[in-house]
Amino acid sequence: MARFALLQNLLTENLGLMYLSAYLQRQGHEARIFIDVRGTDTFAQVETYKPGIIGFSCTTGLHHWALDFARRYKARHPQTITLMGGPHPTFYPEMINDPVVDYVCVGEGEEATTDLARTLENGGDLTSIPNLWTKREGQVFSNQPRPLLQNLDALPFPDRSYYERYPITARETSKNFISGRGCAYKCNFCANHTLQELYRGKGRYVRFRSQENVIAEIQQVRSRYPVRFVGFSDDILIINKKWLFPFLDLYRREIGLPFLSTVRANLVDDEIVSALKAAGCISCVFGIESGDERIRNEVLAKGVLDEEIFEAARLFKKYKIRFGTYNMVGLPGETVADAFKTVRINAKVRPDFPWCSVLQPYPGTQIRKRIEADLGQDLPVDEIGASYFTTSVVRGKEIRQLENLQKFFHLAVRFPFLQPLIRQLIKLPPNIIFQTIFNACYAWQLMKRSRINFFKLIQYGLASSRLFQKNTPPKEVPLKDKPSTAS
Repeated sequence: MARFALLQNLLTENLGLMYLSAYLQRQGHEARIFIDVRGTDTFAQVETYKPGIIGFSCTTGLHHWALDFARRYKARHPQTITLMGGPHPTFYPEMINDPVVDYVCVGEGEEATTDLARTLENGGDLTSIPNLWTKREGQVFSNQPRPLLQNLDALPFPDRSYYERYPITARETSKNFISGRGCAYKCNFCANHTLQELYRGKGRYVRFRSQENVIAEIQQVRSRYPVRFVGFSDDILIINKKWLFPFLDLYRREIGLPFLSTVRANLVDDEIVSALKAAGCISCVFGIESGDERIRNEVLAKGVLDEEIFEAARLFKKYKIRFGTYNMVGLPGETVADAFKTVRINAKVRPDFPWCSVLQPYPGTQIRKRIEADLGQDLPVDEIGASYFTTSVVRGKEIRQLENLQKFFHLAVRFPFLQPLIRQLIKLPPNIIFQTIFNACYAWQLMKRSRINFFKLIQYGLASSRLFQKNTPPKEVPLKDKPSTAS
């Protein structure tokens, strides 16, 4: 029997780790989730637990924290095995070259980690486990992924028990669930395109749990925790009408709690929004990304028209469902004038939660390849920070103004009369006042959309503050003075 310590450093439930913990326990192993944030002595807690394997779930930027923790732990416990998983290791498995990393999991991890534990216990070839990268005497062994899990109902429900040890997550009244795995779209700023290629020929990529299985999980969680709101963390909840309508009807009859979900503007129609409303949906979010239709569809490959955005907004307002929008600045070839088109389209549809980030060229994305082609050089990986609300590693002529506009985005959308003033303010150097304005707007949106109170927000902010302090990008890549392919 192997003993796993599964680590994260965001103060929220991590569905990936919860599924992994539950699966490992079903196979007869021990697994426990630890959250490494301010106010917790996670290092000592892990030492007391004495795991044989410490696994980390990390995105790009957060991998700095994972490597740092692993380095400190291995210095005191050199026999402990380190395993990196999550989006960053999947799309940048080259992190296996770091001396502190023993294994990297590429793609789905349930069966791979179980195989690792079994092989460690019983003996066998540790260099040929599907989905895992490892190294021996300087040689890297990169193994292809196994077929995708097809029967998601066969998986145990996510293990939420260890979050009870943390006051904030223990009292959380909103719980997240997923109804399936895989996204059918190939937006250039998302690594989904690369994941589809990785699993080509290895089974159906977009998979759904049965409606009854999802409902059973929600009922189980509801019987154990004071759940008041349900969140669906699927990429797009409404992607399959044949699955969606029976599920919404069952949810309305068996659960009846208010819920939040992510949708796609080009899939939204009156029938879907009406069904969402009847089932208890109180909030949705969809991506606009850019207010310039050409940039949105040619550069980002979003495949969503302006008229579809306006229609989606109209329908959500018709049925009195609050909605938010995802937006970005710092896109290839984007000017300040282009970015203000994003402000204006948001101001026109008047979302309840206008959300904006600075584009980060993450490993595995097509947008990263496009930017590298424009630059004529590879982009750094380790210089990308943990937050997409700060700066870009790519420096262009107007990038400082675009970064500043991101800080004012919420105000520019909610109060259009401020736009002339904001146009002037963003010409100033970035400063703590701009960041404070953004932090206040971001906090307000979290409180309204996620239904968390002010005191919980403060607790979350204090616990997470160390994360962004430790991962500020130390290096920037200047954009060459040549026309962008996006122009």
